[in-house]
Amino acid sequence: MAKAQQGAPPPAAPGPSANAKKYAWPAKPAVLSTRVKRLDGPDKVTGRAKYSFDISRPGMIFGKVVRSPHPHARIVSVDLTAAKAAPGVRATLLFKDQPNAKVMYQGDPVAAVAADTEDQAEDAARLVKVTYDVLDHVGNVEAAMASDAPKVFDTAPVGNAPPIVNNQRKANNEENGNIEEGFKQAAHIVEQTYSTHVITHVCMETHGCVCEWDGDKLTAWVSTQGVHGTKDGFAQGLRIPGANVRVITQYMGGGFGSKFGPDAQGLICARLAKDAGKPVKLFLDRKEEHLDSGNRPSAYAKIKAGVSADGKLVAFDGQSWGTGGAGATSNFPLPYIYNFPNRRRAHTDVYINAGQQRAMRAPGHPQGCFLTEILMDELADRVRMDPVEFRIKNLPEANLSQAWGDYFRQGAKAFGWEKRHATGDPRPGPIKNGFGVSAHRWGGGGRGGRAHIDITPDGSVVMKVGTQDLGTGTRTMVAMLTAETLGLPVSAVTPEIGDTNYPVCGASGGSTTAASISPAIRIAAGLARDEVFAKVAPTLGVTADMLVAEGGRVFVKGTPAKGVAWKDACRLLGAEPISIDGQWEDGLSSTGTSGVQFTEVDVDIETGIVKVKRILSVQDCFLIVSRPTAESQVYGGIIGSLNFALFEDRIIDRVTGHMVNPNMESYMLAGMSDVPKIDIMLIDTPEQRGRGVIGIGEPPTVSTASSIANAVRNATGATIRSLPLMPHKILQAIEEQKAGGTL
Repeated sequence: MAKAQQGAPPPAAPGPSANAKKYAWPAKPAVLSTRVKRLDGPDKVTGRAKYSFDISRPGMIFGKVVRSPHPHARIVSVDLTAAKAAPGVRATLLFKDQPNAKVMYQGDPVAAVAADTEDQAEDAARLVKVTYDVLDHVGNVEAAMASDAPKVFDTAPVGNAPPIVNNQRKANNEENGNIEEGFKQAAHIVEQTYSTHVITHVCMETHGCVCEWDGDKLTAWVSTQGVHGTKDGFAQGLRIPGANVRVITQYMGGGFGSKFGPDAQGLICARLAKDAGKPVKLFLDRKEEHLDSGNRPSAYAKIKAGVSADGKLVAFDGQSWGTGGAGATSNFPLPYIYNFPNRRRAHTDVYINAGQQRAMRAPGHPQGCFLTEILMDELADRVRMDPVEFRIKNLPEANLSQAWGDYFRQGAKAFGWEKRHATGDPRPGPIKNGFGVSAHRWGGGGRGGRAHIDITPDGSVVMKVGTQDLGTGTRTMVAMLTAETLGLPVSAVTPEIGDTNYPVCGASGGSTTAASISPAIRIAAGLARDEVFAKVAPTLGVTADMLVAEGGRVFVKGTPAKGVAWKDACRLLGAEPISIDGQWEDGLSSTGTSGVQFTEVDVDIETGIVKVKRILSVQDCFLIVSRPTAESQVYGGIIGSLNFALFEDRIIDRVTGHMVNPNMESYMLAGMSDVPKIDIMLIDTPEQRGRGVIGIGEPPTVSTASSIANAVRNATGATIRSLPLMPHKILQAIEEQKAGGTL
């Protein structure tokens, strides 16, 4: 199978630490990689689990943000008089300095109120009188790049950053090899423009928090992906000591990269609570969620690519651009994965009057993957090669290609790829069937996690980690890692997470959580286990290094009968519990993951409707901590990208600059009947498990959209080079293909 490094560069660490060697992962784990039921499952299905939105504090009141209705305007004045006098109002807040402060997008926060009830807060917010001087705006990429576009974002250079000219900033230029010589080697050249659209995060639990002050100390229950980072954000934004802030997130309903800090609504909530002298709850409504909580930026690329007669990629020349909204970037990797020995790319960020982008599950990769993978199928057809074999032939050098090559071949066999027909289903009738394929990569490493374990004389075990559970199963993972190390059942461990009173850990982003906290938990539990051994060894007449902990017992290696039950061992601690810290060290986790996906679709060429029938994901994952939650991450990633491919689309009116579908009615998402059969092949060979734990939350979402699009192309014979794959686009592409007579 695959060699040591796969899908990304090897870890930067020089080698395993002493603790990592001592507490190396077991070759035959008792708990890890098994199918343990999620510990939080019963609480979630019964409603006992308290999400941040569910928090209710004594005397709690409600906050509401007043937002700009204009995509671009200057604030002339803000009058809070009527709002202050409204029934139930306890506090008001001017968020934007005025006069002459600007709003840069619809939904930009201006002011806020807090009142006894939600209805009173909404009524009072409507009474805030804001006078605007409405300015020109640019509502989409085309408008922003037009020669006669208003110069909304033009600025002079700042530091080393180039200026913004005509709402555009030249972001980066990359060049390798010799482009001109490369194209001379090309037997076939494809020149096309490819694009992806903007989608929003659509977290089921919207952004927000409950803030409560006790004197000068703030406690905030926040829907966040990073309790410690959010704590720092409150401290900096409010200019108070970090020691005065506590952030709690016991459960949260989705983040996908958009919930790393308190954001404007968090700081507003805290300030309202301080002014009112009461706890304040402030969560965004669905419209606010679409407008001002982040999005995945768009991606466009005009590409010229060449391939030799024998199917080797020889040259790539790309001009790319995209928008991250009002002043935010839009970068993405391009070309993606495959080896173009001669390549050039120039990228431009385009700024428009819309909410700013934020990281969204595998930032940049789904876009770069789509732009490249559609091109790859077009090039494969030019040289009349099977798309799988064409990709294998053009994988990166050295051992990166061996992993992907194996995955392509294994997946093709399992999927039944040999049944694929050439581009364009020749069978009669309106329903056309097609197969598609795509590949992806990601990092998945993580560093710096910390953990604390307490073992009491009655045998109780508590593992505290200052991480959070986005819904990925982190709480279960913490218990499993601890139980494995101590030789206990998972039920014997109490995991405590989601609180800044626990040891510092990073945010849950970049698929870094598992790789950053697993080593810390393993080492903390290992050190604690050794202290238990030191107490037990004299009673058994052996040294501590002769003991093992398995099956709820501590006993002499090779002599299970010579030992004691775990609780009896812990009684030897006396009155003093074991209390030990552990931290991430090299050697127990890694980085660099890769995978491929295969898709089968049916397309009705009379209506343009796509039905995804099945998807196979082949994904390497190294040491699996919890098999069900690992599989769940793949399911979730695929479903998320199914939405990206077929349904989601942020639509902004080019005239008004308003989002026209900021709701859950016309902002489309897949229903259960739209979700296909999903098969998963997790690759965790002994060699891979030796690399330790790695995150896989993001890689499975990368290649789904391009795999679907290539399946649609295989079915219809027409290439759709932009997302989403709406019926009208498919019908238009089919008509254009018929008129042109070529692929």
